[in-house]
Amino acid sequence: MESLHNIQIPLFSLLFFLFHFSSLHFLSLAYEQPDKYFVNCGSKADANLSGRVFTADSSSGFLCTEINRAIESTNQSQSLYQTARIFYNQSYYEFPIAENGTYIVRLHFLAFSSSVNLASALFDVLAFPTVSNFGFKLLNNFTAKNSSNSALIEEFFLAIGPGSLKLYFTPQGSSFAFVNAIEVFLAPSEFSPHYYSSSFPLVLRTTYRVNVGGQKITPDNDKIWRNWDPDHIYLSNSNSAEDFRPSSSPMLIRQYSVQSDGFVGADSDFIAPDLVYLTAKVMTDSPKGLSNPFNITWSFNVSADARHLVRVHFCDIIGPPGNLVFNLYSNGNFIKKVGGPDFSFNSLYSPFYYDFVRSNGSEFIKISLGPSIDTPTNNAFLNGLEMLEIIEGPALNNPPASVCNMKGRTKINVSLVVGSVIGGLSLIWSS
Repeated sequence: MESLHNIQIPLFSLLFFLFHFSSLHFLSLAYEQPDKYFVNCGSKADANLSGRVFTADSSSGFLCTEINRAIESTNQSQSLYQTARIFYNQSYYEFPIAENGTYIVRLHFLAFSSSVNLASALFDVLAFPTVSNFGFKLLNNFTAKNSSNSALIEEFFLAIGPGSLKLYFTPQGSSFAFVNAIEVFLAPSEFSPHYYSSSFPLVLRTTYRVNVGGQKITPDNDKIWRNWDPDHIYLSNSNSAEDFRPSSSPMLIRQYSVQSDGFVGADSDFIAPDLVYLTAKVMTDSPKGLSNPFNITWSFNVSADARHLVRVHFCDIIGPPGNLVFNLYSNGNFIKKVGGPDFSFNSLYSPFYYDFVRSNGSEFIKISLGPSIDTPTNNAFLNGLEMLEIIEGPALNNPPASVCNMKGRTKINVSLVVGSVIGGLSLIWSS
């Protein structure tokens, strides 16, 4: 049996990171959709994408490099991916950071057709918050060779403090590095850890984000521009479950600052869009060919050497209210009972989520649902799922030597991010 409370997590990794992605629950109304930093790499012109303005890196003042090249696509129509910046030696982008928090970093890669074979690039990406004087490796021996048709977006969550954040692109051997676009912005407070008790940095890398029972959700329909994939490709047996959505379009009842027994109210659409909670997978009435007829399982390929943070999203859109009681499992191990007479989220259309850490050792993480023995109705449901790989030390102790000097660098002054400091949020870095 493996549950959130039973997993043994060493001090150097995750004492606080039973994450709720949030241990602080402030009203999400304090958070506004960010307008920086968004960078269009290799370009002399700004680009618009899903309501964001990506500033040309040639005039941004963020870039520090000696040997680089800007290239253009020969056949790419989407403005953000018409250019790329190529690095032949170690180079970095530096972003001013004004306040403590968890920051979302997205790196965009598209190996488009050009005079350079971008698919042959091999490189590392390092992150160094200057306030801490140590960093961590985001990508190791990375290649974007499978991104010739659609962009590959690598997303990370970094807990950092005021100062600046440097993102280093380091070519391997005689190869080169490249990037098409970069995003760096403060995440909503619900994604911020309460404290951090470790001498090593903690970084999360998004591996899966799934809209269960619904269609693909694009960044245009997500307040912080996330992609949510449909779940059917991960479903172990398509006969075990069916899609469900209400016949009407109800309004969600989002509960603010409510948490109970590890479950947390999804108090804003920054947690997940309404579209995630208004669809679900439920058990079929007559499963065929199942050894356990009351079971739905999704299977995800992961790194066997890493731990993963799993967030499962729930919202009862089925009813009657409080009638469903079911169990959550991971790789056959019981994780949590959902529902019951004293459950805090028994109302219809009231979204909530639950986080747990999966210590793996297997190349697959399986998430399963099945009715509890004390349920009046044999059914179970899931609305959404996110899975993030936990990137753990050792930390990189010394930032790489600068490859450019201020004299030879064209640097345009950029204003620091100005935002309301969310009261009570602090990151504690300790050895």
